[in-house]
Amino acid sequence: MILGLLMLTSLFAGIDFTELEETVVIEDAGARAGADPSVLAITSPKETVCDNTGCRNDLKVGQETKFTAYIQNAGDASVDELSYTVTVYNTDSTGVIGSIAKDTTGNDLQWVNLDAICDDGSVCDFDSSQTPHPFTANSYLGNGKYTLKYAGQDIVWTPTIGEYIVDITVDSPTDADIANNGQQVAVIVTDWYDIKVDLEWDDGSTSVTGAGDKAYTLTVTADGSSNFAPRDVSVRLGLDGIVAAATGGPNNDDITANSGITMLTAGTEQTVVTFQNESDVNDTTSDLRHVLDFQTPWTYTGVITPDGTQNTSRFELTATVIDYVLYGPYADCVESFTVDENITTWQHSCEVTENGDDRPATDSAEITGAVENYHDIRISRMGVYQGYNSDGTGQASNFIEDSAGADLNVGFSRVYAELEHRGSDINVGYDWNISYTISLGTTVMSTGMVNDCLQGTEVPYQYEPLGGPGQTIATVCVEASLEPGEYTFEFELIMENKAYTIDATGAYDMRLSNNDRTMVSNVVNNLPLITSFELVNQGDLIVGQEDMLQFAVSAFDVDDPSGEGLNFEYNIIGGSIAGCGGTQALGGTVCSTPILPDYVTDFPVTVVVTDNHGGEVSEEMMLEIWNDAIGFNSTASGIEVSYPLQYMAKSNFTLDTSDGDLSSYQDVELEGFSGSYNAVGVVDYAPSTTFNSGEILSQSLAVTVAKSLEATNLWYIDSSGKWILLDDVAEDSTEDASKSVFNYAIPANSGVIPAGMMVLMGGELVGGDIPTAAISGFTAEAQKGGAIEWTWTMLANEPLRTGDAVRLIITNGTAEVYNNPNMPAEDRSMKLSETTHGVTYFATIAVCNEQGCSTPGVANATADKRVDGGVSATGLT
Repeated sequence: MILGLLMLTSLFAGIDFTELEETVVIEDAGARAGADPSVLAITSPKETVCDNTGCRNDLKVGQETKFTAYIQNAGDASVDELSYTVTVYNTDSTGVIGSIAKDTTGNDLQWVNLDAICDDGSVCDFDSSQTPHPFTANSYLGNGKYTLKYAGQDIVWTPTIGEYIVDITVDSPTDADIANNGQQVAVIVTDWYDIKVDLEWDDGSTSVTGAGDKAYTLTVTADGSSNFAPRDVSVRLGLDGIVAAATGGPNNDDITANSGITMLTAGTEQTVVTFQNESDVNDTTSDLRHVLDFQTPWTYTGVITPDGTQNTSRFELTATVIDYVLYGPYADCVESFTVDENITTWQHSCEVTENGDDRPATDSAEITGAVENYHDIRISRMGVYQGYNSDGTGQASNFIEDSAGADLNVGFSRVYAELEHRGSDINVGYDWNISYTISLGTTVMSTGMVNDCLQGTEVPYQYEPLGGPGQTIATVCVEASLEPGEYTFEFELIMENKAYTIDATGAYDMRLSNNDRTMVSNVVNNLPLITSFELVNQGDLIVGQEDMLQFAVSAFDVDDPSGEGLNFEYNIIGGSIAGCGGTQALGGTVCSTPILPDYVTDFPVTVVVTDNHGGEVSEEMMLEIWNDAIGFNSTASGIEVSYPLQYMAKSNFTLDTSDGDLSSYQDVELEGFSGSYNAVGVVDYAPSTTFNSGEILSQSLAVTVAKSLEATNLWYIDSSGKWILLDDVAEDSTEDASKSVFNYAIPANSGVIPAGMMVLMGGELVGGDIPTAAISGFTAEAQKGGAIEWTWTMLANEPLRTGDAVRLIITNGTAEVYNNPNMPAEDRSMKLSETTHGVTYFATIAVCNEQGCSTPGVANATADKRVDGGVSATGLT
């Protein structure tokens, strides 16, 4: 028995009973010979059936309708080619088929699908060449109920008001019986009317969560396929659930009253006719009604506040159309009466109450809300601000977060944390505090409570509750002076009641795991950086000079940007410079000291910069300090020799002088001068030390004698016996008018004058002969880039006599471009690079003295900047 019921249930579950609502009689005459496509039944649209209670299965204006039917192959062979036609005809209450109906654009409502079945699947809906065949004997097209198509798409009809006959016909060239090829159904299309209710939260949703006010909007609209303006539309607004408050309407009515039931009347109040007598147009009744104008939305707005004190608050708001009033010539308005057996009927117009419309699904709407109150505050961020000055002033230059795993620097720091309101309702404020501990290794350096951060960050923070009247973000910071080592910073956030008058509460923190934060970091000391170490003095440094020896140093410490904690020391061999050094505030960046004899020669100075944490860097400067001495001595005869010398040695510089033998220097012929001369004074001279030119900064020689000697010139005889004229013009002594001074400007790049005889001669020097030496082989050669080089050799009679010199003069034909009256005697060439292309340069060279010049050499060449050189001119000698 149970098995039989289950089998019947399975059978009935596969049948669409609405499709069988109208009885369709199918005559079964057995299978026809050959293919026989036939339309068994039209299932959409359904046939409209009317009786005295009204009509069923009528279509509504604008209701998109597809055409579906059962199409069977009633023959005993497959249908290889098939077409079908769907046609909508006009009709009336007689049911007679009229013309083909038109759509709103004037097109015939007829669709002919010539490509339902063929042997080309790319063209037709079904491919008869496929296996299995799509339309075999005694099968249904599409395996049953089939939606008819045109051009590959479902055929869709958007009906307008009226009465119609829908005709579906199939056709095939192999049809064995055309009598069963079509079916028809009668369809009535009527206007539709709807009172639509929309209810949503103002964010566009129908369900909300979370705390805070929730605004809603109720919209009621009269809609339909033609004008529809109901009156006194009664809407029931129902609120169910737990809320703190709920209001609605322009007067903020309390919609929690009356057990949450609020009755609303949609529409705009107007004076309208409520009754009109058909027999007397002046017999009318008017009254005030709320009219919901056609397609003009009426709205009702309000706000629901969830209950933040509850752990869970759920609520629901529903709106439902209860009934409405229509005005018109309805059946309820008919009046009939009998006079002399004659019945008279009047169709008055009046108001009737309705409680339904054509689209009941839109007659109600609901929205829901819920809030889960969650209490939580947390430490959202932690780190250390660094880069302040050593006294904590200034702004931080960097921030190291606890997750970075980076080292910290020594010096003044602020351990920082950000706190966050994480509860579900930001309107609920929490009192709080932070407990902190700072440890270096196992030693606790500081501990306490903190709830603000007033200095050292871009945005100072003063205590407020988290949320509610306060911000949802808070910050705290703790000052710390860090030394090298491993530090542990610990913060614990505590939600608690505090003695404040502001609106904040203590609460049970529902998540404690985010209240602790620990940061472990190595603190390292960054060594200071010497950015410059400079000598302030300009020029050479000499013992005893008037200007002090001055240094200036600049240094930077990333752990102390102001540098106030840096100390400076200036070290030299054997100690440090007295009076120099100290902190930056005490002027330690500048050092001034006299140049002492101990500093002579190479003088290394090392500046050492030390920070507050023992970090130390240094930089050395190597100086050259010149000794400054005057070698002085006098002979028994009173001849004084003074030799000022600035030199690179610590040793003293002295002179040894004594009177020489005058008799050895009588009737002396002086080279370059005529006649003979007698010495009036002789000094046997010897320096204590000789220095080469690289060890000498400056030197000079002065010989002072009594005027009574009548000395006129001073000569020096070197170790080879060569006589060198030092000075032939005596000057008056500035210290003793009875004395004369002979000065000798020692040439640059010369060493100390070695030991020898200095001879003071009497008598006026008389000029001698022109030089006996002469130039030979003087030539000019144009070289690459326009340069010209002159070369020469020297005839006999070398070395040159005292007073003789090589003179070279070059002109460009109009002006001198080079004139050197004292060419080095050893030179044998000279190159002129600064030339003008195409100009010929003339050169003359000779050995000259005050008496004249030997035979000159003359040579010229033309500058050519476009050749590689090699052009020469033969010299004339």
